[in-house]
Amino acid sequence: MVSNSNQVVDGIEKGYVRTDAGQVHYRHLPAPGKPTVALFHQTASSSAMFEQVMARLAGDYDLVAFDTPGFGGSFEPTTIPSVRWLADVLWQAVTALQLTPVHLLGHHTGGCIALEMAVAHKPQVRSLTIIGAVLATAEERAEYRKTFTAPYAPDKDGDYLKTAWDYLAGLGADVSVEVHNREMVDHLRAWRALPQTFSAVWDQDFEALYRAVDVPLMNICSEDDVLWPFHQRALRERPDSASATVRGLDWQCDRDPDGVADAVRGFLRRQ
Repeated sequence: MVSNSNQVVDGIEKGYVRTDAGQVHYRHLPAPGKPTVALFHQTASSSAMFEQVMARLAGDYDLVAFDTPGFGGSFEPTTIPSVRWLADVLWQAVTALQLTPVHLLGHHTGGCIALEMAVAHKPQVRSLTIIGAVLATAEERAEYRKTFTAPYAPDKDGDYLKTAWDYLAGLGADVSVEVHNREMVDHLRAWRALPQTFSAVWDQDFEALYRAVDVPLMNICSEDDVLWPFHQRALRERPDSASATVRGLDWQCDRDPDGVADAVRGFLRRQ
């Protein structure tokens, strides 16, 4: 059974941290003295997508989920030149909050961001967990670029609203009206950043970075996730990686928060 993800999450604090590029918004579920986990969301969600998983990991880990620049409550960048740029800005946020040494967890685009951090800042990274590895070939990236770079730019008739709503339903955000509406709000807020960020993802040399990871690594995915074929490839590429299969299309953290939390907890306890 897919978990009920509509419970109210108590104890999450919200805040802002300043970076050279602008203010980054974050959600924090404190657990003083416990290992720290930094979480990075998919495009075009926000740190809200992690609340149900954070609730299930509460007390075991000090949990900080960030809004990527251009998303959620974080600042609006003029341009998003690369995933590395996003990773550098968010790493400034991580270090400004004195979170290191830190376990990294990233979902889809967040996995691409966390991957950059794990390679660039190995001494300060304890582990890397990716939900939905983007290990695509050049041909696959070119094909995905055609579909996943289209913005939901506002139009005077409001047709973009139905386009965004249906798009999210097709990817599994309709687990509940509450989640569907939350994701709708997040996606509409990010209509400028969405195409830039997806373009940066397809430009990233994920494969080279993935091969270079030298910290404990875990891959999580669901069989109905759009990135499932890449997840399978990621496991073949790195047989040393721990792995877990959960449920939930592209919204595992809402559709199967128990499965995600159990997989993460089991992996981190071995580190």
